[in-house]
Amino acid sequence: MSGLVQKPNSLDVRQAIVRYLIDNVDNPSVSIFEVTSAVRKMFPLCELTDWQIGDLIARSAIDAGFAIDFDVAP
Repeated sequence: MSGLVQKPNSLDVRQAIVRYLIDNVDNPSVSIFEVTSAVRKMFPLCELTDWQIGDLIARSAIDAGFAIDFDVAP
């Protein structure tokens, strides 16, 4: 059964967000839309809503000292 793909939980998503923030530490501002898009690409089976992902992004970014752009999709 190697074809099974697990759906990520909120801890998996939060860890991915933290990795994204670490990879982009040179940019002091975080775009909720950009990070949400990145998370959706990493976890296409993620059942969290965009709002839930955005909340995790905001909490993680604030904890790490980033400014947040509460932007919307173009």
